[in-house]
Amino acid sequence: MSKFTLLLCVIIFASCEAKKKYTTTKITQSEQPANSAFEQLVDSLRIAYRIPGISIGISINDSIHLIRGFGMANIEEEIPMTGYTPLRIASLTKPIFSTILMQLVEEKKIDLNWKIKEYYPDYVRSCERTLEYFNDEMPEYSVLLDQYRPERDDILLKHHFSHTADNIPGSDYKYNGFLFGMLSDVVENVTKLTFDKWVDSLVIKKLNLKHSASSQLDKSKKLVLDKIALPYAIDADGYIERSEFPYLPLNAGAGLVFSAKDILIFDQAFNNNMVISSESKEKVLKPFELADNNLSPYGYGWFIQKYKGLTLVWHYGL
Repeated sequence: MSKFTLLLCVIIFASCEAKKKYTTTKITQSEQPANSAFEQLVDSLRIAYRIPGISIGISINDSIHLIRGFGMANIEEEIPMTGYTPLRIASLTKPIFSTILMQLVEEKKIDLNWKIKEYYPDYVRSCERTLEYFNDEMPEYSVLLDQYRPERDDILLKHHFSHTADNIPGSDYKYNGFLFGMLSDVVENVTKLTFDKWVDSLVIKKLNLKHSASSQLDKSKKLVLDKIALPYAIDADGYIERSEFPYLPLNAGAGLVFSAKDILIFDQAFNNNMVISSESKEKVLKPFELADNNLSPYGYGWFIQKYKGLTLVWHYGL
């Protein structure tokens, strides 16, 4: 099978005082000039969309061909973005969580055919409370749970893992980061170790990642987190202003801090069966088969789709 592996993460970051605003002219220069037509294109898009900083990495056949940054990770202190800048990688956490969960499956600590409510205390009530909160305070997020039936007896871990837990489990694909995130609670309840400890031991330390942290709450990674790219937004008047980081704690769906370089190191280890076995890798990279025998566009923690004879294995972070 021809496989093209892509971990895609374009994140808008910069830094300034909370009330200080910058015009787009503040971000039109990268410290290092673009050296190729591709780099010039990337930087031109960054400028056109008023993105303070972008970090990119390209690996071909597990050989890193490009790792660099454009623009600033911190506008106020004029710290440039590089390929080693730590970033909040959002839902790119999911493929990395996938390897951790599969390692625990290999060790027979977890079974994907377990009923989630049997391994997650207060699971049903937790879902009900969250939906009540969404309906009252954040109705735009109610869609995450309005078709979910936590009281059902046939919702298995694999349904959360494959985004098929809504309505009748296993019948339809519906991407749901909230339900996916519950899997880290299962890991913690079953193993009696916090999920961030598993991230550290099974990924960050195992692969000797120098520019990563299990979350922004990881006090042992102060030197890494001190270099994290800071978040920015564009206000209604078109000015760039400092914004806030999203929810800080880590779960199965989001929260990891990785550099572009470390993502490529992880990808290389994944490709070469260094983090999970070839058998487990085959399982996570297999599109989930729905109840009607159609294939979902998602496997276990990865999108799996066909394009012009290639199998695209990818994910995004938002």
